[in-house]
Amino acid sequence: LLSTVTGVHKYKWLKHNVQGLYPQSALLNTIVEFALKEEPVDVEKMRKCLLKQLERAEVRLEGIDTILKLAAKNFLLPSVQYAMFCGWQRLIPEGANIGEPLTDCLKDVDLIPPFNRMLLEVTFGKLYAWAIQNVRNILLDANAKFKEL
Repeated sequence: LLSTVTGVHKYKWLKHNVQGLYPQSALLNTIVEFALKEEPVDVEKMRKCLLKQLERAEVRLEGIDTILKLAAKNFLLPSVQYAMFCGWQRLIPEGANIGEPLTDCLKDVDLIPPFNRMLLEVTFGKLYAWAIQNVRNILLDANAKFKEL
């Protein structure tokens, strides 16, 4: 097997044989292409990319933790809570463009370790629960006022 893998021509033969044996998923195809890639792999560049994703995930987690701490405060006015909620969703006045809203908490950090991924998802889940509870309270208050009228 070592003598087969050492030569470039034999390498191509091995690549075609491995790819032709089994029907493969997209992930398996990517792994096979990476393992049998003829060009040198820049491991340092890959390491930097992974570190950047970890940093991005940590910043995201710190931001959500801060919002959750502020959301837990009972002394905030409803208008402040609403503004905070809109800011988190990037709902801003018309005319100002700061970018698209973050649709998924794992966007651009999909290569982080599973523990960090779950931590992000759970923390975002807490924020979603807070937002849903606030919307529920507003609807119940509105319903009670409507019944009074």
